[in-house]
Amino acid sequence: MSYANAGHDLPYLRRHSGDAEELRARGIPLGLMSGVSYEEGGASLREGNCDLFYSEGLVEAHHPKGEMFGFSRLKALISGHGEEDRALGDSLMGELYSFVGESWEQEDDITLLTLRRSAPPS
Repeated sequence: MSYANAGHDLPYLRRHSGDAEELRARGIPLGLMSGVSYEEGGASLREGNCDLFYSEGLVEAHHPKGEMFGFSRLKALISGHGEEDRALGDSLMGELYSFVGESWEQEDDITLLTLRRSAPPS
């Protein structure tokens, strides 16, 4: 798989082993300047691996006392997510709602996209 980044937070690749790593590629937001080139990265999406693409509204969501959900919490949740658990996106949204509490007012969009390679059909 080839990827580039146009100014968004870095996506994560969760390996079958449970390791989560950032997919690094640099680039400024699309449309900001003409003639810009973007760094391209590559990764193997093997069976059981999962990519997570997300908008900043997830990591920038605030706890009532001001603490942000944050990147380290997100990475730990991705690493700890088991294949037998519910879908990664559903699990992260459940963790987010537990973190922010009932009185939370959403400040930004929260978009999650997961890409998972499943076993080939038998």
